[in-house]
Amino acid sequence: MRRVGLILLILFFFAGICDGGEDVIYKITILGNVKIEEGVIRGAVKSREGGPFSNEQVREDLRLIFGLGYFTDVQVDIKSTPKGKEIIYIVAEKPSIKEVLILGNDKVKLDDIKEKVTLTPRSILNPEKVVENAEQIRKLYFSKGYYGVRVEHQVDSLETNEAVVTFRITEGPKGRIKKIVLKGNRRIKSSELKKGITTKQWSLFSFITKTGVLDEDILKNDIQLLTAYYYEHGYLDAKISEPKIDLRDPKRIRIEIEIEEGPQYRLGTIDFKGDLLTTKEDFFKELKLKRNDIYRNSAVREQIRIFTEKFANEGYAYVEINPETNIDSKNLLVHLTFEVEKKKRVSFEKIQVMGNTKTRDKVIRRELEVEEGEIYSVTDLNESRDRLRRTGYFKEVGFTTSRGSSDEKINLDIKVEEAPTGALSFGVGYSSIENVVGSASLSEQNLFGIGYQGLLRFQLGAESNNFKASFTNPYFLGYPYSAGIDLYHEQVGYFDTYSYKILGGDIRLGKKLTKRIRLDTMYKLENVNVYDVTEYASTFIKEQEGKKTTSALSFTLSMDTRDDYYVPTRGARHTLSVQNAGGILGGDNYFVKGILETSWFFPLPLSTVLNLRGKFGIIEPYGGKETPIYEKFFVGGLYTVRGFEYGRAGPIDINKDPLGAEKMVVFSAEWIFPLSRAIGLRGALFGDVGKGFDRWSDLTPLRTGAGAGIRWFSPMGPIHIDFGVNLSPKEGERRNVFDFTIGTVF
Repeated sequence: MRRVGLILLILFFFAGICDGGEDVIYKITILGNVKIEEGVIRGAVKSREGGPFSNEQVREDLRLIFGLGYFTDVQVDIKSTPKGKEIIYIVAEKPSIKEVLILGNDKVKLDDIKEKVTLTPRSILNPEKVVENAEQIRKLYFSKGYYGVRVEHQVDSLETNEAVVTFRITEGPKGRIKKIVLKGNRRIKSSELKKGITTKQWSLFSFITKTGVLDEDILKNDIQLLTAYYYEHGYLDAKISEPKIDLRDPKRIRIEIEIEEGPQYRLGTIDFKGDLLTTKEDFFKELKLKRNDIYRNSAVREQIRIFTEKFANEGYAYVEINPETNIDSKNLLVHLTFEVEKKKRVSFEKIQVMGNTKTRDKVIRRELEVEEGEIYSVTDLNESRDRLRRTGYFKEVGFTTSRGSSDEKINLDIKVEEAPTGALSFGVGYSSIENVVGSASLSEQNLFGIGYQGLLRFQLGAESNNFKASFTNPYFLGYPYSAGIDLYHEQVGYFDTYSYKILGGDIRLGKKLTKRIRLDTMYKLENVNVYDVTEYASTFIKEQEGKKTTSALSFTLSMDTRDDYYVPTRGARHTLSVQNAGGILGGDNYFVKGILETSWFFPLPLSTVLNLRGKFGIIEPYGGKETPIYEKFFVGGLYTVRGFEYGRAGPIDINKDPLGAEKMVVFSAEWIFPLSRAIGLRGALFGDVGKGFDRWSDLTPLRTGAGAGIRWFSPMGPIHIDFGVNLSPKEGERRNVFDFTIGTVF
């Protein structure tokens, strides 16, 4: 800079001597630049060839060139010629970076460090940037818990006007948070506060949980979380100080946080003002908040959500409800007023469906609870979204609303991502009934894109085989009635003392009674042949031998509140089925059969789900007939009490063959947890208890089983694996049972 000042003084003196009539710039010359393009320098210069000469402008040009940051020195030489002034700018370039070296890193990857380094070869050396890069490397190590790290930088100049920049890293040991101390908190325990922050003390499990390492950015966010926690519990004057971090020993980091709790505030008066739908009294009836409750922001937000939904269901989609608070510090009360601006009532103008390539628009629209021209309702909108998800046709369903042609109109865009609805399964399975089973099935839940459901299924095992063809129209003749037909054949030979064949078919008709409840009715006609009855068979089985016809009518009432068709996390499904065979329906078999099933899903922390299931069944013959063995309940095995072979958690004969039961009780609990979210792999731990029995006096003791399983919608199709253990084994019973099935989805 001294040289620049000296040059300027010389310039002023020279310019004073030479200042005359030659005030036109004839030529501007740049000398001394090697790496920096001349155009870059000329771009900074304001003087122009052919323009007027000005000493002040030349001085400004010198400052501008030097300000580019590329030069250690800038000089100027001014020559007078017959054609005018020639201005010569002479620059001395800073060295360029030939190489950037990073040495000493062992515990942090070189690529991770390079991401933080902005210096590159062939760029101009900037000492300030070198210091900044060293600091970025240090921060990177801090984020990974290396608080004893030292990052030294060195610049070596070469004769070629180049420089080598070297960062030498001394990593040191990884830091651990030994102690987190909270001071000043008297009303809320430190243990409770620590649960709500991300920063944790080092523990034996830190290798697994990846906690116990200090991250200053996360710690800053934790201060905000602590403040929010106090606000949520009514401590509106709470103050959390900046944390004090003791890094003298990186292996024993101590963090101290000072807390000033202040008093706890409660709710005072609650009032409403603005555009109310009805009277204040009606709003007070839906008020969940109560006077003298601890003031909580979450409770206020939930109340606003309830009121917003109330307005939205009446067509006021853009209602604004703002809570006005008046803090009474003397009495420690927060007086709350909900200010309502309901704006204009809106109706649906256009409903547009996007993303469906297979599924027809009418299939999507018939599931909607809203129509064009109807008054806006957020409840109907949410129900429409849930109904589309429950069809099983789509991976994703998104609803977006936008302003219509006027303030009274609103448009709805429905964006769907279609899911595979067809399944081609070439199965290899294993069961406790007959070991290896081969199967093939072809199903389609959205046939022709209009919601028709079709199924063809074959199964061939060592002891049994079956075939089923099924077709269902969920909107029969354009009305919200489902109609379907099934044809099936089943041959069962895995019992030691008898076998049977079933050839039959049925017709079905169903109707939704409400959004969640439906009623289905079915008539079936079957021809059943019990054959190959051995001489060792029990008397009951021998009496079943021969051909019989079953003519039966059944009714099924079901309610489904699950949030997802394939992988539910909350909600429930309940079914009650009653079937009558014989009587006025004809046939050889006379019985009444009832089955009650319930399944509940509860979301738990860490993306896990608890599934509780219950199943109760009873069958009673009439008209002097016996209960057909193929209509009885076989408890044991998949979907009943796992850990048992098929039917062996119920009555058996002297040959250890299951006889089936006239009554059934089963309860199951299954904890489902993610194994790999990326591929949708889930694990399960289960416990089952139940029994098949004929007399109520035989209900106890119940049979129990437990085990583990895997659930996966794999590229090869749905995989279901269960390993069950018999917890109440009797003599001659297997102690465990393994089941799995696999298929291919397209």
